[in-house]
This record gives sequence, structure tokens and C-alpha cells, in this order.
Amino acid sequence: MKPLSETARETGAKVNEIAQKTAENAKAGAEAAKQRLQDGYDRARTATSDLAALSREQAEVAREAAEQALEKGKAQAKRANGKLKSMAEQQPMALLAGAVALGALFGSLLPRRKAQEEQADEEEF
Repeated sequence: MKPLSETARETGAKVNEIAQKTAENAKAGAEAAKQRLQDGYDRARTATSDLAALSREQAEVAREAAEQALEKGKAQAKRANGKLKSMAEQQPMALLAGAVALGALFGSLLPRRKAQEEQADEEEF
């Protein structure tokens, strides 16, 4: 049988060894977790950066499309204005007749007043 002091020394050495292995395992686990967090952070940062770049590109495309639409609208308005001026100079009576017809159409679309409705009802009887 071993003396008690030798058993105590062996037990202390084993406890030290187990404590050291546990500390190493904890450190390795912490390093792995840190690396996973860093990888996740890097992926999120890259995705955010990519999304921001894509958003900038789409905003630029939308701005260019809006500019083109504005230019087309200006050109069409200019052509329409030119045609209207030309028609007014060449056929002023036709233009006047068209304006009267449009005025009558819009006037017929407006809601009637109550007095007009009552007068229309009286005329029917």
C-alpha cells in the first residue's frame, strides 16, 4: 500500500492535469466561439455592404429613368404646343368649336345643384 502523502501527491497532480486540460478546452471553445462570431460579423458586414451597393445602383437607374421620362415629357409637350399653335393659326374656328365641345362635355359631367334638379323635376310634370 502506498503512503498517504504519495497518494495525495498523485491525486493533486491528476487534479492539476484535469484542471489544465479543462482550462485548455475552455480556451479552445472560447476561441472557436470568437472565430464563429467574427465570421458571422464579417458575413453580415459583407452582405450589408453588397446591399448598400446594390441599392445605390438601383437608385441611379431609377434616377436616370426619371430623367429620361422628364425629357420625353418635355419633348411631347413642346410638340403638342407647336401643333396647337399651328392649328390655332391655320384653323381658328375649328379650335374654337373643339373648345366649346370640351366645355359642354365637362359641364355635363359636373353635379347638378339642388335648385336645378327641382326645376328639372317641375318641367317634367
